[in-house]
Amino acid sequence: MKKKILMSVLTVLTVIVGSLNSAVAEAAQDNTIGKAVESRETPVVQFTDIQGHWAQAAIQDAVQRGYVDGYPDKRFLPNQQVSRAEFIKMAVSALELEAASTSSGSWYAPYVTAAESAGIYKVGDYADGNLTQRMTREEMSKLAVKALGYKNVEDKQWMYLASKDGIISGTAPGVISPTGATTRAQAIAVIERLLQVKGGKELPVDKYAVAAAEVYWHKTNIFSVAPEIFNGPDNHNKNVGIDSWKLSKLQFGAPDGSVVAQVDELIAIDWNDPKDPNRKLLPSKDKLVWKFGGKSNALTDDLEVYIILLKSHLAVNKKPQSYPIDRLNLIILGFNGQPNSAMLNMPYPLESRDPRKQIYGIAIPKDGFSTEGTVDILVETISRGSKVYQSTLSRSKLIR
Repeated sequence: MKKKILMSVLTVLTVIVGSLNSAVAEAAQDNTIGKAVESRETPVVQFTDIQGHWAQAAIQDAVQRGYVDGYPDKRFLPNQQVSRAEFIKMAVSALELEAASTSSGSWYAPYVTAAESAGIYKVGDYADGNLTQRMTREEMSKLAVKALGYKNVEDKQWMYLASKDGIISGTAPGVISPTGATTRAQAIAVIERLLQVKGGKELPVDKYAVAAAEVYWHKTNIFSVAPEIFNGPDNHNKNVGIDSWKLSKLQFGAPDGSVVAQVDELIAIDWNDPKDPNRKLLPSKDKLVWKFGGKSNALTDDLEVYIILLKSHLAVNKKPQSYPIDRLNLIILGFNGQPNSAMLNMPYPLESRDPRKQIYGIAIPKDGFSTEGTVDILVETISRGSKVYQSTLSRSKLIR
């Protein structure tokens, strides 16, 4: 009888102890979860100077990620300029690159070493090599583009690639400000976008910034503004589309150097986009016409066209009697419709009737035309009975 009573007591004690252990374990588990949630939901520091700032959300995300901090007085100073070293440090930290600590050298040396190892920075990337100097927008774009893994990038192509991927936008419509200073807010916005692109997200793109960056890169924007004409999906190799355009083709002339022609810019304007920043290059609508033979036609709003403006000059002209005009002739070949004086179905020359805003260019249709399969853009010298020098600037495949 005593043995049965003892066994019952032991059973009860076991149940009680087991229940207590289970409760303790659950409490510990709840406490761990609570700490994890608390860690993930750490309140964002409320800086006193970012409320309503355009980069407020990006700044808060950056602080939560831990690659940038504010100041002890609860200010962030979003409009303060960033040095090259500071930007490199932020980028390395945001990309989670390993920066080994060191007891010697400058505070930023470990981050520079990490950036070099990752291939996003190398000595010579910045003109004067001084990493404590302010970082420009072009330099910021360069690091971002390298971080995206682009190879064989041409000089001045950095901002084009960065804007095309949505990492940078314009400082104003059609303005990219390559030498403009980089602020803390701008640096963070760029890094946040960089992280998103690397994560596979497709970002919205500032098309005016892309076009301006293309001009900055290689003196034209035709491939950004009118891609369906000059850079369509059939342009896959180095001989057509955007890859057919080379800066070396922009200067040409006599073998003896007596006449040297220079293309300064070839600018495309979307006539049907009233916000196109380059419309400022044109005279008012009532003073702009397209011509066929001796007939002039108004450029009305309903015309679906692109305007291509050529800026050029003779850099050297030792034969002014033979080459009396200080500009080049623009030719666009490949449109094979029937010329029509009443319908803009082929490339036709433009004329400005505003003496204060003279232009030289061609209007080309967006639709309602056929082609021979390729479209070539040529420029040539204008001579008086002498040899004509010519350069083919681009060739694109276009089948209609």
